[in-house]
Amino acid sequence: MGLTTVGERGGQRWRARAAIAGLGGLSLLGYAIGFPWVAAWDSQAWGPYVVLFAAIFILYVLAAWVTLRRPRADGVLVALILGFGLAFRVVLLPTPVVLSSDVYRYLWDGRVQWAGINPYRYPPAAEELASLRDPAVYPQINRPTKRTVYPPGAEALFAAVAGLAPGSLLGWRLFLLGCELTTAGLLLRLLRRMDVPAVAILLYAWAPLAVFEGVQAAHLEFALLPVILLALGWRQAGQSVRAGAALGVATLLKLYPAILVIAWWRRGEWRLPLACAAVVAAGYLPYLWGAGADVLGFLPEYFGSGEDFNIGLRYFLTGWIPFGSDLAREVVRGVTMLLLFGALATVLCQIPRRRREDPAGVFGAGMAAVCAYVLLVPTAMHAWYVAWILPFLAVRWSPAWLWFTGAASLSYLKYARESAELPFWARALEYLPLFGLVAFEWWRGHMSEPFAPDQSRSAARPCP
Repeated sequence: MGLTTVGERGGQRWRARAAIAGLGGLSLLGYAIGFPWVAAWDSQAWGPYVVLFAAIFILYVLAAWVTLRRPRADGVLVALILGFGLAFRVVLLPTPVVLSSDVYRYLWDGRVQWAGINPYRYPPAAEELASLRDPAVYPQINRPTKRTVYPPGAEALFAAVAGLAPGSLLGWRLFLLGCELTTAGLLLRLLRRMDVPAVAILLYAWAPLAVFEGVQAAHLEFALLPVILLALGWRQAGQSVRAGAALGVATLLKLYPAILVIAWWRRGEWRLPLACAAVVAAGYLPYLWGAGADVLGFLPEYFGSGEDFNIGLRYFLTGWIPFGSDLAREVVRGVTMLLLFGALATVLCQIPRRRREDPAGVFGAGMAAVCAYVLLVPTAMHAWYVAWILPFLAVRWSPAWLWFTGAASLSYLKYARESAELPFWARALEYLPLFGLVAFEWWRGHMSEPFAPDQSRSAARPCP
């Protein structure tokens, strides 16, 4: 009987390996052949991209089902998962930029700083920067008449990479690939700490959102992920100063990780928020010189109605209403935004009150904060803004957030229409299943957690 059981387990293991090899091979073909096909559509690439993304996402979900329905330790399977994850990214390194031109602003801001100019002083179109323009980077910059929106940590990073590979798209992509390899290493350590099988790393390594928005679109968010995982690990270990400093670096990169300070703060213990504040202040000081209040760059304008993109909950509350005047629309928009920001603040302040201080409780509080932010924030929701949920999803999977990491790609369909409006059916397909699944998971009282049920009942509930 024992030999039979061992044989059956061995057969299941080989079947899982074969399935992952097959699904990985099909996915690799999608990236290696499918994406060049998408790029060939040029300005009409948005529809084909969403079709390709959907096909690879289905393969990703099947692979997740194969590995996670009966997760067990299997070093060969983990190696297959990581090997394919790396291959997906490597084949996209030489592909043209299709999804977003943000990377060209990164390259430009790095160049400006190496010219000895504060990047917050002038927009790219300013005459003072005319001597820095070139035919490769400058013409691709979006909003060339606007100053940069990125905070000082991001600017320092742009300058550092520009020092090694000036104006190089491939150089920036290779840097992000290094960041993703670091994320994978830190995530494997987190999975061990949380007693989750290492095969769960597939939920990050194979996520089409990470592959396309990472080395392909080259978004800054993927430099942020290892810093957040460092902060999480140090907070779980009770090292408040290190965790706070890491959150300060994360905040200097993208601002919104500051919400984790609230989620991880302990009443009466101020080292974490003070360390974060000190790092943020130190990051801003060098750029304040010569820029003053302009150090905020484009950020104040980012909250204006002109920047609304793929709005989620706010749209379903008031965005569909046909207002009689622009003034009425702006008033309702502003009031709704304030209410949702208030709701987000309320949820964030509740998280530490219900958090346990064990590693599972700290993790749950962090995931709760990230979920609450993505669900409630009333500003633009670009697909790459969802990426920071992926490492949390690998540890504690959720049908709601798994869905959204795929459905967020539908937002690109806005650019496929002459009216420049996201079709209602696409918005409904993107958000309504998310709302329904979040409500269901909240009703159940915890995230679906097949790996470690005893950890799923953290005192901090994972979703609002």
